[in-house]
Amino acid sequence: MGPGYNETRRSTTIHSSFCGRLRLPAVLLGVLLAAACEREIPADLLIHNVRIIDVQTGSVATDQAIVVDDGLIFELVGSERSSAFAADSVIDGGDAYVLPALADAHVHLQSRSELSNYIHHGVGLVVNMSGNPIHVALREDVKAGRSVGPEILTVGPTLDGIEPTNPLFVSVTADDASHVVAWIAEQGYDAVKVYQQMDAETLKAVIASAESEGLITTGHVSRETGVRGAIDAGQRFFAHGEELTFEAFDEEARRYDVGAVTDIAELLAHAGAVVTPMIGYLENIGPQVTDLDGYLETDWMRTVPAAMRMSFDARQGWFANRDDPLSFKEQIASLVELVRALTVRLHEEDVLLLLGTDAGFGGAVPGYSVHQELEALVRAGLTELAAIQSATVNIGEYLHMIDGDRRPWGEVKPGFTASLLLIGGNPLDDIRSTRDIRGVVINGRWFDSDSLDALEVQLRDRQSMLLPLARRFEQALVDGNVDEAASIVEAIPPELADEPLITADNCIFLGYRHYYGGERTKAGRLYEVCARMHLESSPLWVHIARAAERAGETDRAEKAYWRARDLNPWYGDPGAAIGRLMREGSP
Repeated sequence: MGPGYNETRRSTTIHSSFCGRLRLPAVLLGVLLAAACEREIPADLLIHNVRIIDVQTGSVATDQAIVVDDGLIFELVGSERSSAFAADSVIDGGDAYVLPALADAHVHLQSRSELSNYIHHGVGLVVNMSGNPIHVALREDVKAGRSVGPEILTVGPTLDGIEPTNPLFVSVTADDASHVVAWIAEQGYDAVKVYQQMDAETLKAVIASAESEGLITTGHVSRETGVRGAIDAGQRFFAHGEELTFEAFDEEARRYDVGAVTDIAELLAHAGAVVTPMIGYLENIGPQVTDLDGYLETDWMRTVPAAMRMSFDARQGWFANRDDPLSFKEQIASLVELVRALTVRLHEEDVLLLLGTDAGFGGAVPGYSVHQELEALVRAGLTELAAIQSATVNIGEYLHMIDGDRRPWGEVKPGFTASLLLIGGNPLDDIRSTRDIRGVVINGRWFDSDSLDALEVQLRDRQSMLLPLARRFEQALVDGNVDEAASIVEAIPPELADEPLITADNCIFLGYRHYYGGERTKAGRLYEVCARMHLESSPLWVHIARAAERAGETDRAEKAYWRARDLNPWYGDPGAAIGRLMREGSP
């Protein structure tokens, strides 16, 4: 149980349970227990007058009270019995429906400021799918109460093959897999993530090493192995529904074969796979391809951090500037149809489905995208209950696979984490009711509707203040104006200093025009400006070092390589680069 749980508290729980439920046939026993039953039991929070949804069965218990203490659900009782508890805060739930706070099993956290997005939308737990040291620190800050946000789990840096899909991923071979994975475990990450260009031997070595360290391996399907080869290598956790379908793509017709769904689903079911479908993310690609400006002007886009908003725009966006937008949109529509059918078939085969959205990437808005995904799952053919389970109890089961000792999550029951969502309607009748948020409990902390509204105002104000600076900063990067870029960073208000103007990855990519255009010194200086906002990005420090080395600035290169090595000794092999500089100096 959580910190502060002791034998005295356990005894009190037993008395509470007896007082609420026991029918005493003996008068004497009733007299003996009367005093205990009349004693007020201390608690942190009590929410009464609510309807509790059992996410296992879909049943609804009316006129209930939820007692929260020490971040856990302490007891559930009828509202008429709530007077037995002396809570620090007592909330009238207004006959709202209560279900567990929602979870997103696939996000990309970019800054501390976006944690408010998740709270605002009733999301109590996220799994970050691209990790660096800041994510471990942020996880611990939330756990310790130094930052307010959803519970965080995070993978380590993304691992890929010798020729990685993305130049910012860590290249791994079968020979060094055990060392890389051991380092990921040592740094305190919760899981290992793999990507698309890993050969079967390396994938098998990574998964075996992860198991020996007590970690799971999740991620994409390698194009080198295919789905069956990935399963043969031991992979059981798949972070995208679309990643399971590429073998069903007809190159000539540029369409997906829906007929392949049954074979894929049966293969995954037999393997005991866990899958994140991510349908809503795919549905949102079409609007971005054909009407990006309209997509970015939607009301829910106005609350995201400025750097994230810019990462969705034309220069930085993943889906902008396609050669044939209409053809690509049609191809994506075919993919959506396939993933919808696959999701339903996986559910029929009892494959564990997890809700994930890719929030923070590709136009997916943190928090809001969870509600979009719930609705997308229902449109695909899942029941409302099955959709809700994918964001609650299923993720609780997944978390137990990651850490069997962690406290239970994803149900409104005693002993479970007290992260709750209060809504105005029954989502089992209309899944859109999850948007009608009346209050949220995050790890035992209550946020009423006024507090949630205040969070939204704060998010909108932050974006309106920083977005003009982010746009100017992007232009300075494109123009190669180092002085202008530095002055813009210095202009960030001190109270907003925790929010960068650009993601570290996009800074690197925009700087490539100078880096590969022969302007090494300029590229390095621009990367240094970005590093002021991203002190813990090892790829950024490696690029600073490489630019300096190629410009003949040996001392600057060596310092940057040391910084990169301290953050991640496996990205870009900074240790070898340091040795080279010490032996030979710059070329």
